[in-house]
Amino acid sequence: MTSTPHNRQPNIIDDTLLSAKLVNDASEAAPGLDPLKVIAGLLITILETIRDVKTSKKDWAAFGEHLSVQIKDIYDDLSRCPTPHSTELLVVLNTYEQKLENVLEKVRLTKGRGKFERWLNSRTDKEEIATLRRDVDTCWKDYMRKIIVQLHEAAYQIDEGVENVEKDTKPVEKDVKNVERDVKNVEASVDAIDDTSYLAKLVTLPSATGADHSTCLTGTRTGVLDYIRRWADHQDTVQVCWLTDVAGAGKSTIAKQLSGEWKSEGRLGGCFFFSKNHPDAANNQAFCDTIAAQLANNQPHLLPSIIDGIKAIGLVPSLYPFEEKLQKLVIQPVKDAAVVLVIDALDECDERDRDILLRNLLRSLTQVSRLKVLITSRLERDITELLGSYRSPAESLHDVRLKSNQDDIAMFFKHQMEPLVRSGDLTAEEVTQLANRVNCLFILASTACKVIQKSLTPRSRLQELMDTKQNVLGDINKLYLAILTKACQADQDGQSIGLEAPKKVIEVLQAILAAATPLSIATIDLLLGNQSTGRIVELLSSVLNVRHDGTVVILHPTFREFLEDKRTAGTFHIDITGAHELMAKGCLATMKRELRFNICRLESSFMRNKDVPDFKERISKYISDQLQYGCTYWLSHVTKSSPGLGKASGAAALEFVEGEFLLYWMEVSSALGVIPKMLKDLQETGRWCAEKKLKDRIADTKKFLTTFSTPVSESIPHIYISTIPFAARKSYIRQEVKDLFPKTMSALTTHSENWPEPLQQWRGHTDHVCSVAFSADGRRIVSGSFDQTIRLWDAETGQPLGEPLQGHTGWALSVSFSSNGRRIVSGSSDNTIRLWDAETGHPVGEPLQGHTSWVQSVSFSRDGRQIISGSSDNTIRMWNAETGWPLGEPLRGHTDSVQSVSFSADGQRIISGSYDKTIRLWNAEAGQPLGEPLRGHTGDVLSVSFSPDDRHIISGSDDKTIRLWDAETGRPLREPLRGHTGYVRSVSFSPDGRRILSGSYDRTIRLWDAQTGQALGEPFRGHTDSVQSVSFSSDGLRIVSGSSDSTLRLWDAETGQSLGEPLQGHTDQVQSVSFSPNGRRILSGSNDETIRLWDAETGFPMGEPFRGHTGSVQSVSFSADDGRIVSGSVDKTIRLWDAETGQSLGEPLRGHAHSVLSVSFSPDGRRILSGSFDKTIRLWDADTCLPVGDSLQAHTCRVQAVSFSPNGRHVITASWLTIQLWDIETGQALGEPLQGHTDFVLSISFSPDGRRIVSGSSDKTIRLWDAETGHSLGGPLRGHTNWVLSVSFSPDGRRIVSGSSDHTVRLWDTETGQSLGEPLRGHTGHVQCVSFSPDGRRIVSGSVDKTIRLWDAETGQSPGEPLQGHTHYVQSASLSLDARRILFGSESTATRLQDTGISQISDQQSPPITNPSNNPSSQAPSPQTNQPHNSIHSLHFRPGPHFSPPGFDDCKLSEEGWVSSSDRLLYWVPPNNRHGLQSSHVLTIPTNSHLRSTWIDFSNFCCGTDWTRCRK
Repeated sequence: MTSTPHNRQPNIIDDTLLSAKLVNDASEAAPGLDPLKVIAGLLITILETIRDVKTSKKDWAAFGEHLSVQIKDIYDDLSRCPTPHSTELLVVLNTYEQKLENVLEKVRLTKGRGKFERWLNSRTDKEEIATLRRDVDTCWKDYMRKIIVQLHEAAYQIDEGVENVEKDTKPVEKDVKNVERDVKNVEASVDAIDDTSYLAKLVTLPSATGADHSTCLTGTRTGVLDYIRRWADHQDTVQVCWLTDVAGAGKSTIAKQLSGEWKSEGRLGGCFFFSKNHPDAANNQAFCDTIAAQLANNQPHLLPSIIDGIKAIGLVPSLYPFEEKLQKLVIQPVKDAAVVLVIDALDECDERDRDILLRNLLRSLTQVSRLKVLITSRLERDITELLGSYRSPAESLHDVRLKSNQDDIAMFFKHQMEPLVRSGDLTAEEVTQLANRVNCLFILASTACKVIQKSLTPRSRLQELMDTKQNVLGDINKLYLAILTKACQADQDGQSIGLEAPKKVIEVLQAILAAATPLSIATIDLLLGNQSTGRIVELLSSVLNVRHDGTVVILHPTFREFLEDKRTAGTFHIDITGAHELMAKGCLATMKRELRFNICRLESSFMRNKDVPDFKERISKYISDQLQYGCTYWLSHVTKSSPGLGKASGAAALEFVEGEFLLYWMEVSSALGVIPKMLKDLQETGRWCAEKKLKDRIADTKKFLTTFSTPVSESIPHIYISTIPFAARKSYIRQEVKDLFPKTMSALTTHSENWPEPLQQWRGHTDHVCSVAFSADGRRIVSGSFDQTIRLWDAETGQPLGEPLQGHTGWALSVSFSSNGRRIVSGSSDNTIRLWDAETGHPVGEPLQGHTSWVQSVSFSRDGRQIISGSSDNTIRMWNAETGWPLGEPLRGHTDSVQSVSFSADGQRIISGSYDKTIRLWNAEAGQPLGEPLRGHTGDVLSVSFSPDDRHIISGSDDKTIRLWDAETGRPLREPLRGHTGYVRSVSFSPDGRRILSGSYDRTIRLWDAQTGQALGEPFRGHTDSVQSVSFSSDGLRIVSGSSDSTLRLWDAETGQSLGEPLQGHTDQVQSVSFSPNGRRILSGSNDETIRLWDAETGFPMGEPFRGHTGSVQSVSFSADDGRIVSGSVDKTIRLWDAETGQSLGEPLRGHAHSVLSVSFSPDGRRILSGSFDKTIRLWDADTCLPVGDSLQAHTCRVQAVSFSPNGRHVITASWLTIQLWDIETGQALGEPLQGHTDFVLSISFSPDGRRIVSGSSDKTIRLWDAETGHSLGGPLRGHTNWVLSVSFSPDGRRIVSGSSDHTVRLWDTETGQSLGEPLRGHTGHVQCVSFSPDGRRIVSGSVDKTIRLWDAETGQSPGEPLQGHTHYVQSASLSLDARRILFGSESTATRLQDTGISQISDQQSPPITNPSNNPSSQAPSPQTNQPHNSIHSLHFRPGPHFSPPGFDDCKLSEEGWVSSSDRLLYWVPPNNRHGLQSSHVLTIPTNSHLRSTWIDFSNFCCGTDWTRCRK
C-alpha cells in the first residue's frame, strides 16, 4: 500500500528517531566522541517529544529530520578527527548543544498546550520553527568552519596548546576570544563551504609544521626575540628577516616560539620547518601546499582565494611548476593580508630546491607589500648570496663572550636541572659549575641535560661530562662520541645490550638515518630482525627522539652529520649507502615473510578497491606497518645502496623478483595506492642496477606494471585475472607464475611475444613536423605540421589521440600546451593564432588575429592566462588567453622576422630571437625592452629559451652554434657550443636546468652539459630529414622530436636510444598483398623497398625480408605453382624470387624507363606481364627472364591497370581515355583502342568467361565491351553521380558491381544494363574497391570513410556493422576463394586478414572461424583465381559479443579498457588488444601491431566470488 501524505509524518519521525539512536549508540561505543553523546541524547528527546505534538506536526517532523542529518554529519566528522579536539571546535559544539536545548524547550511548550491554545498558536508555530532553524543553522555554519580547520590541522599534528598551558593559560583564553573574531572573518566564505573539499587536493607535509620543536624558555633569547617582534610589527621594515647562526645555536626554537606567538595573535600565515630527518621535508615539493593549508587554517578569510588557486592549478597540483604553485596558493591569497610566514632550517633543503624557493619568493615580494617572512638557516654561501641584505643584526646566539648568551645557558640549566636539585641528586652549585663549563651552544646544553636526566646516577654522569681530559662540554662531536661509547658499555643496572653492542647500535642508527619515513621501534625491530631497538633508543634518548606517534628520529641534524663524518664518528661512522643496503635487505626479508595471496581477503573481483566498503580497515588489519614500509620503499633503498648490492642482498633481491611474491607485492602497492611511485622507483632501479639478470627482471617488472597499471592500481584481484592472460609470452613474470594461476582466461592466437613499446616513428602527418611539445604530465604530445593540422599523441604508445585538429588554412608552425594541459595554442602561416580544447580537439573561440604575417612562435605564460606570439611581421604580441583580446600594443624592436618567443617562469619577462641575429628581453608588464639586444650570433636566431630558474638563456642559430647567456646582465657565458653541422633549429633546457637539448638541420639531436658546455655522448640519430623541434618531458627522462621527414620520435634522455621497437614487418606503406595459391602464405610489397612472406594462420613473418629493390615495391604476385614470386618497383625493375628461400633468381628484369606499377604471372606461370609509368606494357619469359618481343606501346599516358584474360591468351590494359586488348603470343594490339569514355579509365576487369570487359571511369559511367571485337555493348551504364572507382563481374557473369565517389555501391544487370534496385548506401566517403564473393552471394566494399562493408548481393542489405580496423589507406584487397577471409594491405604498415563473418557459403562449407582451435591449418583455402586488387581507405571491423564470458549479458568495454556487466568488473584489456577483442575475426600482420586480433578462451575463467580459485 502506498503511504498517503497524511500518514507520512509518523514514518519520518520513526525513521529519524532510529537514525538518531544509531548515532547515539555509536558515540557511546567509540572513543573520542564524547561531545556528541549529549547532542545525540538531546536529539532523541526532541524527536520523542515531537511525536506527541498536535500542532504543525509536519513542520516539526521536517525540522527533526533536518537536525538528524546534521548530527549524522557531526558523527562522521568526529570519527575522522583525532583527539583531543580543538578549543574552537568544543566551543561551537557546546553552542550547538545549547541551541538544541532551546529547541527542546519550545517543543515541550508546544506539546503541553491545550486544544484552544493549540488553535491560538497554530499560525505562530511556523514562524517559531523557522526562527529555531535559522539559529541552529547559523551555529551549524560555525561548526562547519571549525571542523574543516580541525581536520586539516589534524594532518599536521600540531598541539601547541599543551606547551602553552605549561607556561601560561592566557593563550588558551585568547584562542577562545579569537573564535568570535574568526567567525566574522570567514562570514564571506560561508556560501562556498562545499568548495573546501578542494583543500584535500593539497599534498601537505605534517612533519614540516614544527611539531618536533620546542619553544624558548621564558626569559631567554629576549634580545633576538624582541628584535624580530619589532621587525614584524612595523610595516616600514624590510619584508624578510634572515636569522643565521651555526648549527645547534637555537634558531629553530626561536622560530617555533615566534610562530606560536603569531598564531595566537592571528598573524601567522604558515610555517615550514625543513629537516633532513624527513626526506619529504628536505626539498620544496610540499612547501606551497603545506603553507596554503595552514593559511586556510590560520586565516579563514583567505579560504576562497586559496580554493581559487587550487581550482586554477587543476586536479594534479604536484605536476605544476613550483613558481606557479607559489603564486596561486600563497602569493595571490595573501596579496592584501598582513601575515607572517616562517621558514626554518632552509639549509636542510636541497640546494637547488632552496634556490628556486628563494628566488621566486623574493621576486614575488613586490606583489605582497604587507607580507613578512622570517627565515632561519646556517651561513651557507648560496643562501648568503640571496639573503645577505636581509640578515638580522641581532647578536650571535652562540658567542660565549656575550653575557646574554651566558645568562641564557645558565637559566636553561637551572630550569632543566631543578627537579634533580629538589630531589637532592644534584646541588645548585654543581648545576652552576656545569653551566659555566658548557660552550654557549644551545645543542650542547640541551644534549648534556638529557644525558644527565636519563641517567640512573645523575651526579656520576655529570662528573664524567665535566672531566677536563675529555672536554666533551666544549665540543658537540666529543659529547656525541661519549654518549655512543657509554651506550655500548654495561648498563647502569649491569645489563648490557650484548656482545655485539656496537654493531647493534650502528644497525639501529643506520635504520633511523636511512629510513624514508620515520619508523617506530617495533617496525625497526621487525625490519632488522632483532629485539634491541627499544633498549638502544632508551640508551640514546639524549640524541634520539621518540615522537608522539611512536616513531624515532634524530634529535638534531648535528648528530646526523657527526655519524656520517668518519673523522668525527670513528668506529661509529655510518656509510649511508651501507645503511640503505641494510634497509633493503630488511624490506626484502619482511616481504618474503609476510606477503601472501589475497592479503586483504577480498571476497569478490567485481569491485574496485575504492568500492570495497571496509577497504581501509582491511589494510590496517592485514598489512603490518613493517610490510607497508617494506613494499613502499624497498626499491628506493636498493637504488641508494652501493652499486651491485652485497652478494647476499643481491641474491635476495633476485630471488624476490623471480617468483609469485612479486605479484603479492603488487597487491600491497595497489592497496596503498603507490603504483605510480613504484613505476618511478623501478625506472631508477633499472638505471642503477649493474647485475644483468637482476636488471632484466627489474625491466620486465616495470613493463608489466606500465602495461597493467590500470587494473593493478584499481582492483587487487585483477592483478591475476587481467594481467597474466595478456602478459607478453616472453615476460619473466608470466613464465614464472602462469602455472601457479591456471584458472584464468586465456588470450589466444596473435599473442604478443614481447611487451608493447611505443613506435619508433610516429606517422600521421603528411608533411614536415614543425613543432612538438609534451603536456605537463608527460602523458600527451602535441605536434604541428606543414600539412596544416595539429595532432595529439599518446606519449606511451605513440598512437594518435582522436582526429587531427583542423582549422588553420596555412602551415601549423608552432604549438604549445598550457601548463594545466587543458588548452593548446597554435600559430600558423595563415597569420592567425588558434586555441584548442586539448580533451575534445575543438577550437576555443575565434582565431586570434592581429599579426600581418606568419606566426612563427607561440607560448602560454606559466599561469595560463596569457599567450605570447612572435611573427614574421617583426613584432611580438601578448594576448588574453581567456578572451583572445590583444594586451597592449605590439612589442617592436626587431628588424626582421621573430622566430622564437618565450615567457620567463615568473611571467615577468619575455625573450625573443629573430632573423636580425639578435635576442631581446622584454618587460612583460610594460611591453618595453630590457636593456640592449643580446648580440653574438653571426646568423639568424632560430630558437630561444629561459632556464627553469630564469637565470640563463639558451639560443640556437643558423650559424650552427648554441649560446648560453646570463639573463640578468645579457652577457654570454663561455664560448658557443659547437658540434652541429647544420642550422640549430630548436633548443631547450631540461626541467632541472642541468642539460641543454638541441635539434638541427643536420638531422641529429644533441645533449649538452649546461654547466660545462660539453656535449654529452653521441648525437641522437634516426631522422631522415632536418630536426625542426625538440622538447623534454616534464620528468626529464624522455625527449620528443619532430622532423621534416614527417615523423615524430621518442628518445631516452639518458641513453639517446630511440624508444620502442620497430614493428616486426614493413617500416613504410604496404603497396601490394596477395595470397599464395594454396592460401597458406601471404605476400606483401612495401615502400620500404622490401618484400615479405607471412604465415597466413599465425601472422608471423617467414624468414627475412627479400631485399634487392632500390625503390618502392608497387606490385607483387605468386606464380601458380607457389614456387616463385614476381615484384615490380619504382626502381624501374622487375625481380623474380624463390618463394621458399627468398633468394633473388637471376638479374633484375630491366627494360622499363619508369616505375613498374603492376606485375602478374600468366595463369600457366610461363610469362610475366608488367605495366609501367613509361606508358608501356611488357611481356617476359618467366624462365629465362628475357623480354618476349618488343614492348607494347599504344597508350599516350601511364598504364593504369593490366590484367590477363582467364585463358591467358589476351591482356587488357587501361590508360587515360582508352582500353587496349593485346594478343599475348604476337604482342600485337587487337584492333583499335576501346574508346568511349570521356575521362580517365580507372578500373577494368574481364568477365569469368573472358568474352566481355567492364570498365569504370571518372566520367561517372560504366561501359561493357566485347572482348573479341572491342565493340561497346550497348550504351554507358549511368546512375552514379561521381567517379566510378571500381568495377567487377559476379562469378556467373550476369551482374556487375560498382563503387563510386558518390559514396554508393550499385548492382547492374549485364544483359540489360539496368541498375538492380536502389544504390547501396552506408558509406560516408568514396567507395574505392568492390568485389563479389566467389559464390556471388556477398559483396565487399572499401571506402575512404575508413570502413569496409559486406552486403547481401540479392537484397542489397548490409549483413552486419561496418568492418573497422585500419587507420590509414589500404592499398590492396583480396577475397579468399571460400569467401571467409579478406586480405588488406595498408598505409599503416600492417597487413590484415579479416574473417568475413559469412556463416555459410555452400552446403558443404563449415561455419566461420570463432577461435583458432576451429581453424586448423589443414583447412587452407584452395588455389584461387586472380582477384582484382584495388585501393581502398582505412578499414574498421565489426564489434561483436566475443568479449562476453559465459553467463554475463550486456557486457561493455569502457574507454579505460574495463569489460563489465551491470557495473561488475569482469576483466581489463590492454590498449593493444582492445581493437582485436571487438573484431575477433582478424589476423593482423605484423602480429605486434596494435591492430592484432584477440580471442579469449573463458573455459577456465574464475571471477566474482570464485576469483581466488585462479590460484592452485
